[in-house]
Amino acid sequence: MRIKTSAGLLPLNLLLIALIAAIIFLPSNVLRIVLGLPLVLFFPGYVLILALFPKREGLTGIERIALSFGLSIAVVPLIGLILNYTPWGIRLYPVLLSLVVFIMTMSGVAWYRRRSLTEDEKFKVPFKIGYPVWRGQSAVDRILFVVLLLAMVGAIGTLGYVIAMPKVGERFTQFYILGPQGKAEEYPNDLKLGERGKVVLGIVNHEQEEMNYQVKVIIDNMEEGVRIWLEGESGEFTAAADNTIDTKTLASDEKWERSLLFEPLQRGKRQKLEILLFSPKLREDHHIRSELGDGDFVDMEINEAEGKGKITLDNSSGASHSYSLEIWQQGAMQKKIDLTVAGGEKLEQKIQYPPGESTFQLYKEGELALQDSGVELFLHLWIDVS
Repeated sequence: MRIKTSAGLLPLNLLLIALIAAIIFLPSNVLRIVLGLPLVLFFPGYVLILALFPKREGLTGIERIALSFGLSIAVVPLIGLILNYTPWGIRLYPVLLSLVVFIMTMSGVAWYRRRSLTEDEKFKVPFKIGYPVWRGQSAVDRILFVVLLLAMVGAIGTLGYVIAMPKVGERFTQFYILGPQGKAEEYPNDLKLGERGKVVLGIVNHEQEEMNYQVKVIIDNMEEGVRIWLEGESGEFTAAADNTIDTKTLASDEKWERSLLFEPLQRGKRQKLEILLFSPKLREDHHIRSELGDGDFVDMEINEAEGKGKITLDNSSGASHSYSLEIWQQGAMQKKIDLTVAGGEKLEQKIQYPPGESTFQLYKEGELALQDSGVELFLHLWIDVS
């Protein structure tokens, strides 16, 4: 039995409306994924081919399907590239709106061009429905039919499992500073006393959950050596108490970006302006690296959620050094580890401590050489103040 249909423009555009409704009213829903795949991988190329070749002659059905996938893969990145140079950027709603406008525009062009064609000239999507004659099939055909059926059932089941149990992506936080014009250039490195420098501070939450961040600014390890002002939503700058900035709750994949003014309060060359990012989330796979003087280095791997890690001490000097690592939680020392590293040697040792938010203090020959303050990420600029 053969069923004659139109080119499918009406069902296609109805699916677009369903996708928009699913995204607006049913976020993070399976239906959103199911409708989104053809929107990205097939529909843009299909309507473009239909607009270019509205007649049945010229392209076979297989060629149209292949070109629809190929052109969709070409068109969607081009739309993303154009959006990248607009104020909206490559985000969910700008991409969705752009694809919908493109598909509906090409649908309109295809409909207009098909109006002047006869019914026999128009391209249509035929469906032929038949039932296999099981008794008339050979043993090989029956086996192939069963294998094909099992493969289709397995593919549908695998797709359903992937959609129902999606793999959680990598968890991380993006933290950056840009120059005054929002580009990675023209950073304010030379200032006069009383002059304010300007940078753009940005945080993007990729932790797969809501997060609250705190930012602190210091200079040469001193809070009182610098003053900062943060740009508000109205464009006005407000002084930040204790040089501390609290961000609002950021949803997963949400971006926070503000302009930041800073004013060093003393003259000096090569002053280190540090912008520290704190997170309430326990640190996992976190590294603390620092130079300890005399060519010695330390690298600490931290996993606060599991209460374990590793310390690596590299003593490149000729003399032996003694170290002491203290692990603190809520103002109380939980553990102390004494280490000795011979000259020219490297020491690696695993460490364990109670799970939870921790700070680490490393002493070299009885003097404090490294103090961790629970910083998740940090950025810095070298400033000359005359």
